[in-house]
Amino acid sequence: MRIGVDISAIQSTKSGVDWYTHRVVEEMMDLLGSDEQLYLFSSRETGFEDHAASRSNVSVVRSNLVYQEPWRQFVLPMLLRQHRIDVCFFTNFVLSIAATCPMVLTIHDLSFRLFPKTHSLRNVIWARSLVPISTRRSRHIIAVSNNTKLDLVRLMSVPSQKISVVHEGAPEEFNPDPHPEDEEAMSHYGIIKPYILFVGTLEPRKNLNFLIKSFDQVAKQRPDVHLVLAGRRGWMAQAIFDELERLDLLGRVHITGYVRERFLPALYRQAAAFVYPSLYEGFGLPPLEAMASGTPVIVSRSSSLPEVVGDGGLYVNPLDTNELARAMDSIFSDPDLAADLRRKGLERAAGFSWKKAAEQTLEILRDASRV
Repeated sequence: MRIGVDISAIQSTKSGVDWYTHRVVEEMMDLLGSDEQLYLFSSRETGFEDHAASRSNVSVVRSNLVYQEPWRQFVLPMLLRQHRIDVCFFTNFVLSIAATCPMVLTIHDLSFRLFPKTHSLRNVIWARSLVPISTRRSRHIIAVSNNTKLDLVRLMSVPSQKISVVHEGAPEEFNPDPHPEDEEAMSHYGIIKPYILFVGTLEPRKNLNFLIKSFDQVAKQRPDVHLVLAGRRGWMAQAIFDELERLDLLGRVHITGYVRERFLPALYRQAAAFVYPSLYEGFGLPPLEAMASGTPVIVSRSSSLPEVVGDGGLYVNPLDTNELARAMDSIFSDPDLAADLRRKGLERAAGFSWKKAAEQTLEILRDASRV
């Protein structure tokens, strides 16, 4: 069987969908049967070229084109026919409308429908134009959480039996064990301990101005505690800097920019707490990575986050700054609570893995090719 995967979502500075694509495909390459061939299609260099070079059953097919969507809609269907692909996996909301082979599609969330003001107009138009027809054209859909599956059924009338839930995972490098590179990471980014950590793209949906206002309350009571916002600047990120200046917190809140892959585990495990006050998430990968790192987690009581965190973290109303401030303060004032959260978080994170996600995804692809 010839399995195709659109890996064009992967960029050099990875965020949620990029990591999802990278991790699932990486694990999938080790799970292929003797009669299975994997073809990785991309409109740009993704880093998988070196992986594929040593594997006889993995091929990378790259055709350089600046504009990704025209490549997916007009070039990729021809490549799928040329390489006689039996089933193709699309990891990023949209598939090739004109492709004739069976297709499996991953939908991560429906924020473009539920929270359109947290996206650029361009992204909203792209998603609203192509996601509905992509869900109809797909043979099967993977949702990264039950919450996303329910949203698909409720908001887009996708039949429930057409959707399988496949949770994401946390790689082995996210663990609580001290590493020689930990102090190097602290020094590289100029991070002062103790600190509260956020990891993710700096954009409106992550609710960071709310986090900054809550931290302002903590900072006044605990002058030694810092806040670290780790992630690349997204759409409308300037509002975050404006809020920091308004509250005079520029010396207490450190914005790292995009964090290198080798340093990210250190930032998690060295943090006193991890906070994720997002308004809406399809899955919520950073809280899972934080739990796997043995760091106490505080998240919003919203969307998929309770599904992922379970009893491994504290929950707050994403619109109540006082509640979040009290939760952050409790990590420092109650050592028993912090220790309990570390223990429960590690237990919870152990139930998720990228290998399991790849196994389930590969089985879905095999079933889709046989229908």
